[in-house]
Amino acid sequence: MTESPRTKRLSLLFLVLLTAIVLYLGSIIARPFLMSIVTATVLAIALYPLFVRVRCRIRNGSGAALLVTLLVLFALLVPPVLLVNGVVHEITALHGWLNELQIPKGGWTEYITELVDRPLGWAAEKTGASEQQLKQAALDRLRNVAATLGEWAKSLPGNIGETIVNLATTLLTLFFLLRDGEGIRDGIGALLPIEPRRYQELVATISASVTANVYGVLAVAAAQGALGAIGYAIAGLPSVMLWSIATAAFSVVPVVGASCVWVVACCYLLAMGRWGMAIFMFAWGAGLISTADNIVRPLVLSDRVKLNTLLIFFALLGGVKAFGVVGLFVGPIIVSLAMVLLKMLGEERAEWESSPETPELPERH
Repeated sequence: MTESPRTKRLSLLFLVLLTAIVLYLGSIIARPFLMSIVTATVLAIALYPLFVRVRCRIRNGSGAALLVTLLVLFALLVPPVLLVNGVVHEITALHGWLNELQIPKGGWTEYITELVDRPLGWAAEKTGASEQQLKQAALDRLRNVAATLGEWAKSLPGNIGETIVNLATTLLTLFFLLRDGEGIRDGIGALLPIEPRRYQELVATISASVTANVYGVLAVAAAQGALGAIGYAIAGLPSVMLWSIATAAFSVVPVVGASCVWVVACCYLLAMGRWGMAIFMFAWGAGLISTADNIVRPLVLSDRVKLNTLLIFFALLGGVKAFGVVGLFVGPIIVSLAMVLLKMLGEERAEWESSPETPELPERH
């Protein structure tokens, strides 16, 4: 029995409404894991060429996906463990060295007082405030910092647990995206009401944008790590390699980035009473290390993503503000897609305007 047009329209309307409701409920379920899913998607796109090579060698999709996922886990876990061990070792050595050095001067209290007296005297002379007022202001700031660190320490166990869950979710999603990536991509293409060539163009744009951003992150990490190594060596810091690796690792942190490391280096030099080198380290860090991000990343992206450098700059900043670290990848992807879609619309309009109008057939009597 053939359905009437009215029945077909009602059936289609019902399916559309039911699909919208189910997708909305699905978004609620996926919302807590959205960042993990986005991160896994970015990693899957960037690592897909490696997955293809591994799959060609071992002839098993699941095994290749598992191997690449384990490599990602190794890359995510080993550097932080090495950094933490190195930092703990350096802090222990520094603490013991300063204790030995300052015993003749009465211990830490006398040493800190002697260390800050000269700069406080200079600041009091320039500002007109008394040294006691400046000391009190500095103590108030230290109390605020201590309170903030205390709150952070209280929330640390919960944050570690949340991080473990997010990491496990990301790796599990990455495994299935690698193993079933081709089927997922083809399935999405079959659902979208656009021409296959247009869909392939969108997929190519997303892939190029993600890959370019991965290269950008690695290039910035290498540049800031190398510049940091030069500055730390000139300043005479111990364990230059550790400081450099930390600088490269923190280069992916939004906004503050590598300054988390070179500012600590400045404080380290101040604690040893090396004011000149501390000032040099601050100038080197602010003028070269942190500035490298604004130069290297747009250069790398502009070679692979056909976007204006200013657009890339705003895409990176806006993406980080909206999505956090993942925004480094999501921002340029969204802007690249917007530009490609505008281009497609222009091409479709040109084709539509250039196509001859269909002649009207004469009516038959």
